[in-house]
Amino acid sequence: MKLIIFLFTLITFSANAQQSNTLNWDDARINGKMELTILKREFETVYKKADKIVTPDYTEICGSDEDSNFQYYHYKNLQYELDNGVMNFMKITFSDKSAFFFTYKDKKFDSTTTLNDLRILFPEAGIEKDSHDESFLLDSGSPLDDNLWRFTLKSGKLISIEYFSQC
Repeated sequence: MKLIIFLFTLITFSANAQQSNTLNWDDARINGKMELTILKREFETVYKKADKIVTPDYTEICGSDEDSNFQYYHYKNLQYELDNGVMNFMKITFSDKSAFFFTYKDKKFDSTTTLNDLRILFPEAGIEKDSHDESFLLDSGSPLDDNLWRFTLKSGKLISIEYFSQC
């Protein structure tokens, strides 16, 4: 019996260690409530109309082709991909005046979030640096999804969170 308990504990620790550099889509929210995938009509019930809707050049976007029919839906500091009435989160940009924040596992991310705050929740995540910004990269946590999360910091503070394809 002790061996079974020991093995179960070891498996649990191993699974948790593997998840320390991932962010699960289903556990994330905007302003603690709004899911990252939402119907357009539900979004507009709360936030009204988009500030801007952009139809991209599909030939310049990896994973899309000339039959694609999605648009980028911008509302204040949020960007979604709108396809067939369903909106999927793409990016949130933070500022001191922003009314939006991002939540994951009861942690709030906004313009006051620092690299140390991110390190506590994601200790194994990789960091990329360029001359202006730092990017904190996380996996999606799904074996069927090879997209990444990019947390971008400037002057030590979080300025955006983006979900993107790495193709």
